[in-house]
Amino acid sequence: MISRPMRGLRLAVLCAALSSSWSAWAANTAYKLDTGDIVEIDIFGMPDFKRRVTVDIDGEVAIPFVGGLHASGLSLAELRSSIGAGLVGVGAMQSPQVTVEIAEHRPFYISGDVSRPGAIAYRKGLTVRHAIALSGGFDALRFRSENPLMAAPELRSKNQALLLDLARAEARIASVQAEIDNRADFQIAPSTVQQAASPKVLEEIAKAERQSLAARLQEWSKQFEFQRLKVEQAREQVAALSGSLEQQSEAAKYQKAALERTTANVLKGVTAINRGDEERRSLAQMKATETDTRSRLASANTDLASAVRELERMTSDRAAGLQKAYESVSVEREKIKFDLRASAEKLLYAGALKAQIGRAAAPDIVIHRVVDGEKTSFAADQDSEILPGDLIEVMIDPLAAAAAAR
Repeated sequence: MISRPMRGLRLAVLCAALSSSWSAWAANTAYKLDTGDIVEIDIFGMPDFKRRVTVDIDGEVAIPFVGGLHASGLSLAELRSSIGAGLVGVGAMQSPQVTVEIAEHRPFYISGDVSRPGAIAYRKGLTVRHAIALSGGFDALRFRSENPLMAAPELRSKNQALLLDLARAEARIASVQAEIDNRADFQIAPSTVQQAASPKVLEEIAKAERQSLAARLQEWSKQFEFQRLKVEQAREQVAALSGSLEQQSEAAKYQKAALERTTANVLKGVTAINRGDEERRSLAQMKATETDTRSRLASANTDLASAVRELERMTSDRAAGLQKAYESVSVEREKIKFDLRASAEKLLYAGALKAQIGRAAAPDIVIHRVVDGEKTSFAADQDSEILPGDLIEVMIDPLAAAAAAR
């Protein structure tokens, strides 16, 4: 069995060698995009085009006019060229000047003997030491003890997460109520969420929900106006055909009277017989036209009734859907409140004890990274730089740490 000092020496040598080779590679390699990265895209002279898009799970970004473009594994320059070529290819623009910048990097991940393992937002210049601090520090007993004192960091984190969920639920409820009332804005009662986060975070939650509300109201307005116009057009058609039918009926009445006079004159011998035949043909044509108009009027009335029913159905379905959404998010809010009460009760029994073993013995740290599509792992120390998408594995040997602490 390799002794701990010898293993530590080997890890240090390996870390130094890999760190040197990594630095040389990074100096000559552009940053490659991957799932979770958020890029900001702008086109010179088109301020309305500016937007932030996320590289989705399929490695694509959605671009107006072009659709989905592959982005995973591309540098910013390559994505910029791809977007420009796509816009030219679909005929949207001739020579677009595209700008692509990183708005938010994809997160990195930390696991093992830390207080709060999981995903952490990446910022340039972070090292493993920063990552450990952001994850709550070392905690070698996290998964080795059921002592409630050791669960305090996790409980506090869960409590804060539940408070944020409550803030989102309150914002959603206010948004749905505003949509029911056909209002474009809403306010969140501050007393219910004042502990959830900073005012800035709460405002971001409200801003996102307001944007969603505006989009929903705009979509409903378009659908309603489209159906309303159909109803209006159907009414105009019915009115026009009703007017035509009235005129045709009146004309047929006069033609019938004219035919009766002509028939009487034919019998008296003062009018030629063929004159009577012409009057009868004219009356027959008028009757045929009147019958056709009646048929078209009946069809137009049917279309009008159908359009009115569809408008009523749309309105009714929307009201029912909004009521269902309101009830659903209200139930979700009550569940969050219940979980918050349970979390608060657990925190009453949890103390501030936190394992400090990491101070007594250096942990084993391994970084798992994808480089040019290939997965690689290398030993690291607390001063090693991390990159977006990295998985940092922190391992502490409790026995060796306890011995070092003595």
